[in-house]
Amino acid sequence: MKKNIVEFKSLVVELGNKIILENISFSFDSQSSVCIIGEGSSGKTTLVKSLMGLIPIKSGEILINENSINKTNYSRIHCFFDEFGVVFQKDALFDSLTVWQNIMFRKLDSGFSKKELIFKSSKLLDKVGMESSTNHLYPAELSGGMKKRVAIARAVCNKPKFLILDEPTAGLDPVKTNKIFKIIHDLSEELNVSVLSISSDMKGALKYFKKLVFLRNSRIQWMGASKNAKKVDDYELQRMLKRA
Repeated sequence: MKKNIVEFKSLVVELGNKIILENISFSFDSQSSVCIIGEGSSGKTTLVKSLMGLIPIKSGEILINENSINKTNYSRIHCFFDEFGVVFQKDALFDSLTVWQNIMFRKLDSGFSKKELIFKSSKLLDKVGMESSTNHLYPAELSGGMKKRVAIARAVCNKPKFLILDEPTAGLDPVKTNKIFKIIHDLSEELNVSVLSISSDMKGALKYFKKLVFLRNSRIQWMGASKNAKKVDDYELQRMLKRA
């Protein structure tokens, strides 16, 4: 089975004459999920935004399945972004839409009947551990953990090749955090999705992701297998991991 791969090659991002990311090189695919860790302002969110085409690249390359998306050809490869599912830090659910409408948002005007869309939504809700009765609720009626699950269901609605997560468990208690990470892990394996996540939850990062990339001062300070992270002789990394 094809391993849909994203590669960052010597990536440099500059905003307002300030280097935000410098010489970033790593890759991830459906068999090596990656979690980006680091203190605030280390460049984590900028890295994700550059991948999604929201921030221009000064130099270097980002390759999606060997196709470059550098700053000169974003428009030409816009179709690649349809293969991404994204879970935003604040969930970004549409308050005026019900759960099923949020989950099936990309398909609302695609010719499917309301009954078909609700049925598809119910199947996705089941995958994230929610009852189909939730379909007709509005975001304001959901708990924080439920909103996260709906956001994940929406992200995988179109069977993406890549799943991008920005702090998917922010604001949740440890029990709910563990459940969300397990849902993401299980879905990524079931759907053969390549996963890149930003997380401040070190316990989840170590447990549910195969590889860690530690950003510090705009650069990669360390990257490697999650299972080896606590053995690394790096003070700043170990200070981060003590939060686990």
